[in-house]
Parts: sequence; C-alpha cells; structure tokens
Amino acid sequence: MIMTASELKQRVDAGWPFFGVGPQGDVLARYLPFGPVFIWRRNRMVPLPLQGADLCWLLQAADEEARALGEAVTDLK
Repeated sequence: MIMTASELKQRVDAGWPFFGVGPQGDVLARYLPFGPVFIWRRNRMVPLPLQGADLCWLLQAADEEARALGEAVTDLK
C-alpha cells in the first residue's frame, strides 16, 4: 500500500502495526504494537534509529529534500 506523508505520520504516531510504501518508495513496517519501525535495506528489514516524532520529522525532511532536488533537476533541463 502506497502511503502519503500524512498517512505515514499517522501510522508512526499511532503505534499500531502497519506495512506500506512511503512517498519516496521506501518500504516501512512495524510488526508489534508500539515496537520499532523497520525499513527495507539490502534485502532485509532494518530497525530505524529514530522512532516516534523524531522519525516523523526525519521522513518529512527527506520528503522536502527530495522535492527540492526534483525541482533543481527540472530547472537544469
């Protein structure tokens, strides 16, 4: 399931298990209630170093950076 940034933030804050694809194409999952959020890296799920509100901030910053880079590439064309 592809999730928007706001849906992903709600899932991270809620603390319940979920599985989905973030706006940047990252596969994210939480397997246990209020457990760590995992991300798919190198053919395995790896726990993210940040959780909760800090993780939401990191995901938002990554989304903004990707948008800025996309705009910069478009400007170069």
